[in-house]
Amino acid sequence: MVLGKKKASNPCAGSSSIFDAHVHCYPQAVIKDPFGWARQQGEEHWSHLVGKGPQGWAGPEALLRAMDAAGIEKVLLQAWYWEHPATAELQNEWHAEWIERFPERLCACASVHPDMEDPLCVLEESRQWGACAVGECLPQVQSPTGWQHPAWKGILEWTTRAGWPICLHLTETVGHTYPGRVETPLMEVVQLFEDHPRQKWLCAHWGGGLPFHHLNRRVRRALGQVWFDTAASPLLYDRRIWRIACDLVGPEKIIFGSDFPLLLYPSQQTEPDWSPFLAEFAQSGLSETERGLIGRRNLSALIPAFRL
Repeated sequence: MVLGKKKASNPCAGSSSIFDAHVHCYPQAVIKDPFGWARQQGEEHWSHLVGKGPQGWAGPEALLRAMDAAGIEKVLLQAWYWEHPATAELQNEWHAEWIERFPERLCACASVHPDMEDPLCVLEESRQWGACAVGECLPQVQSPTGWQHPAWKGILEWTTRAGWPICLHLTETVGHTYPGRVETPLMEVVQLFEDHPRQKWLCAHWGGGLPFHHLNRRVRRALGQVWFDTAASPLLYDRRIWRIACDLVGPEKIIFGSDFPLLLYPSQQTEPDWSPFLAEFAQSGLSETERGLIGRRNLSALIPAFRL
């Protein structure tokens, strides 16, 4: 198998191979010395998150090999909510290089920071190199005012016009703690959705539990343009989440995401590998139709770069 070429289908997805909407990738300089690199960049929050726990690493070549082994056809590279504009610009350079090298297998989010000299210019440049979304976003890390920073108004107007999803990092209100955890008040997020009803949103990590509130009428109305990815699911919920979330929000609103190269089963894994998570997905009790929506068709409908 030649790196960068499409791989045959994976039986875990039913009749089609998988699209993964939540993947991270780093250059070798970062992988070799993540803490030294973080100190150099002044990215203390990122270093807290990767310093302990089930962090794995993959550069683009290792990512492609793992995709081939698992039958993952195409992935969306998530950026990061960096503390400094220069780091966000650096990650855009990484993503631009990698999707130019492997356009059939990799799509990418643009990284933005509200303190960039001209965030809208960065978005336009990102569109030129092939970005198709913005995120992962957690504005509370980037600015004391979070979403109230005035730059976000223009950014949201731009992404709404472009039809780009904004990918949000959300933490569950009730759950485990870990170094670097930042609370994301769900009511504030609901208000954000209401204030921007035409904007498309992809909420990571099952949306911090937002699907459980879908029975509330106000929340249900606010979630009209919201999708949920399944990134890091085994670290957060037991496998009943697949069936319950489908029953609550519908399988058409859920998109497969792994958070690769995170070690989702740290007691079983020493290296990043999709196989255990794909096995959980295959054994989730969902129908083949539901798995086809979650594993492929929903992302294809949301982002043109994944169109079938």
